Amino acid sequence: MPGAVWRRLGYFAEYLSLRGWNVFVLGAVSLTRELLKFPIRLITVKRTGKYALFNLQLRLDLLGWPSLIVNILGSLPVLIVALVLRPDVLLISIPCHDVLPMAYAAAKLSGAKLVIDVRDPLEYWLHVSRGLSRRFYSLLIILDYALMRKADLAVTVTPGLAELLAKHGVRAHLVMNGADTRVFQPWSQHEARKLRLSGDKVTLVFNGFLGNYYDAIPLLQAIAKLSDELKRKMVLLLVGGFTDASYARKFVRVAKELHLSGNIKVLQPIQDARTLAEILSAANAGIITLVASELFDPAVPAKFYEYLACGLPIIALVRRGSELWRLIEKWEVGFACEPCDLDCITKALEKIFDESVMERLKANVRRVRLLIDRRRAAEKLYSLLRELLEPRRDANP
Repeated sequence: MPGAVWRRLGYFAEYLSLRGWNVFVLGAVSLTRELLKFPIRLITVKRTGKYALFNLQLRLDLLGWPSLIVNILGSLPVLIVALVLRPDVLLISIPCHDVLPMAYAAAKLSGAKLVIDVRDPLEYWLHVSRGLSRRFYSLLIILDYALMRKADLAVTVTPGLAELLAKHGVRAHLVMNGADTRVFQPWSQHEARKLRLSGDKVTLVFNGFLGNYYDAIPLLQAIAKLSDELKRKMVLLLVGGFTDASYARKFVRVAKELHLSGNIKVLQPIQDARTLAEILSAANAGIITLVASELFDPAVPAKFYEYLACGLPIIALVRRGSELWRLIEKWEVGFACEPCDLDCITKALEKIFDESVMERLKANVRRVRLLIDRRRAAEKLYSLLRELLEPRRDANP
């Protein structure tokens, strides 16, 4: 379970284990990734000293109804482990919601309290699927909402998602996302020197995979509108790469047409949080690009909090009125522009070169670090879980 999802769940697992809870994490193995490696390791067990991690679920990270069926069947270890361990709480995190039917059965058969952590709209899968696969996802989403209404506890990361869930009859408590500020903090410029980012350059960093959910082509078009002097000083650092070859080809073609190929550096995905934080700290601003669909308005990517924790102001290409837009305006930590508004994006890029503007933004970023500390979310989740288990504890002499 690499990436931002694991950093949220891993932090919660560590926090609860330090509170004296016996925590087992049931992770997933991506068949599409592991089959490209040698030797192949489909099942792994890891004990951190605080909690145990079992990578037993098997997944295909592909779109389409065949993958959906494989992923549902691949979640069978959730049922088996629950019947063996008989946990008090079974917590699952979605939008990888194909595990929910098996998790619900596991909770019912083992007597565990079912807790669901919702990080993104379930409807995301409808947005990226077509034909028969779209029908499969539609049926699964209907089933999942029905199961979520029967869960013992639902939590979510933004007020907008809580409102969306409420429309489907699911009452969710707010356990906001955030960043582990022990790791994500402004580090020294050692990584900047390793990446050969000179002091006269302005570096924009994007962490994640471009394509589908994230489209950076409007950003390229805005950079192309800068004056030649500013354009020469602009570096776009992409950490992660692309979701698919077709988008990568399109991105490279547009960059060449706009004569920006020399402004772009691409790094492989970085799973180690400390290394990632050091690389983010080498930049001047963090980039977030969201598709222009109201479906994603309630979502706030985890990278937003990690950028802020590393001291970076934000440039976000996002719909006006979305949850992310609202936070950027409320905290005054950067610039939000509609993806189609190239003039707005270009003006935001120009302001990144203004030292007085950047000092003001960085001061605001420093002020919100306490608000985005993931420990606050862990404390809230711990409190909710204690309330959930209190009747059981009262029943035990």
